[in-house]
Amino acid sequence: MNDPGPLAAPIPRPFAEEVALLLASQGIASRLAGAPGGVHILVERLELARASTIVIEEYPEGLVAAAATRTQTRTRPRAQPEAERWFGPSAWIVFVIVAACVLVFLGEVRAGGSEVRSVLLEFGASRPAHVRTGEYWRLVTAMFVHIGARHLLANTLTLLVLGPALAAALGAPRFAFVYVVAGTLGNFFSYRLADPDMVSAGASGAILGVLGALGSQRIRFQASARYRGWQVVAALLAYLAIAVGAGPGVDSAAHLGGLVAGAGIGLLLPPPGNAPARFDRGLSAACGGVALALVVGAFVALARAS
Repeated sequence: MNDPGPLAAPIPRPFAEEVALLLASQGIASRLAGAPGGVHILVERLELARASTIVIEEYPEGLVAAAATRTQTRTRPRAQPEAERWFGPSAWIVFVIVAACVLVFLGEVRAGGSEVRSVLLEFGASRPAHVRTGEYWRLVTAMFVHIGARHLLANTLTLLVLGPALAAALGAPRFAFVYVVAGTLGNFFSYRLADPDMVSAGASGAILGVLGALGSQRIRFQASARYRGWQVVAALLAYLAIAVGAGPGVDSAAHLGGLVAGAGIGLLLPPPGNAPARFDRGLSAACGGVALALVVGAFVALARAS
């Protein structure tokens, strides 16, 4: 290189090497020379104008500004996207639901047993004959009642696997809406089809509603459903876990109803934006409010009936 000239002010060597590779790909030879504050990129003066044009097209803000930005990006700790973590910030709603199921189950055990028919009905299990007398709140309370420890364990573990993915995609208020409404509609479907004397309980319909919403969110709002591949595999195993936990008395109508309801809600309910507008915030608040009102109202009615 007979008559080299500096392309720009000194920049850090790693970034200078990147620029040198860019120039080489365009047939422009360069070399690096040490200087205070970094290195110079030296180019033949005959090629300096063309090299400057190439660099400006690639780095419109200039090499010095681009180098500073690159350095800040490398030194700043990179936040892991919520949907790529098992339990992100919105997963608290999943823990609240699991805790509620466990507390109700402990109450059942203390009252005489989680597999005793009278105890199940006392804590809000669903029975078509009861619902037809006006006790529609059982369609909500039943999703927090479980029949036996195996049933509780299967449902809560499945929820802990699937729930955080939907909570990450939709946020806690919308997740609660999907969970409660899908579970209620699943129980309503069961109530319409089941034997009048059948006692049913469990979060299975609501959890399959979560599974349905995950699928439909992926179909319509693909960018929002950034859950990992292992969560998809877990979804395929979810139904088996629920069926095994429920035992021979599995309520297929509630499962199917919850799955279909969750899928439908997932297609209609958009995920929150990165910078939510007033309408978007209002929609989240409304979803959370509806879910909370259904659950609180149902348990208030249960307390009064008791």
